[in-house]
Amino acid sequence: MKCPKCNSDNPDTKEFCGDCGAKLIPARDIPALSTKSFETPGMELTTGSVFAGRYQIVEELGEGGMGKVYRVIDKQLNEEVALKLIRP
Repeated sequence: MKCPKCNSDNPDTKEFCGDCGAKLIPARDIPALSTKSFETPGMELTTGSVFAGRYQIVEELGEGGMGKVYRVIDKQLNEEVALKLIRP
């Protein structure tokens, strides 16, 4: 098993790293992480439309090779923010 601190190999029977002494965590005890993402809608976002139930579009600020940037109102924070939507 690899040490999370120094990346050295250790036997599965050890509780601490033989090189640096860091506590070893078996892979079965590490929780799986997941992220939540939204798929970019097929239609164009227009002024006043709401994206992901949270962001109300004010205007499109720009477009580039990776996606578009919008000025939006975040309805949860009640603030104006920039939202960048990356192309799939």
